Amino acid sequence: MIRAGFLAVLLALSAPVSAAPNEQLLRSIEHRLAFWNVGPVDYKALTTSQAAALHMKLGNAPSRFSGRSHMFRQELLTILRWDGTEKK
Repeated sequence: MIRAGFLAVLLALSAPVSAAPNEQLLRSIEHRLAFWNVGPVDYKALTTSQAAALHMKLGNAPSRFSGRSHMFRQELLTILRWDGTEKK
């Protein structure tokens, strides 16, 4: 019983506090942002929050030829400028 508890504590301490976004999600975001001509982005530096927000935003993307496309691109750029201090 003590060994199992000790093993559980060791596993909990060795687990990462926050995981980075997975590679498949980053590649998907990279491909879709290239379509929207969003400049050079360091995809490895994206936070999980940024990746999730981009994924959700890009899932509801308007046509590139609609009147809303310019505003949509600006929203993508805003998400990319997040640095995590917004929560504090």
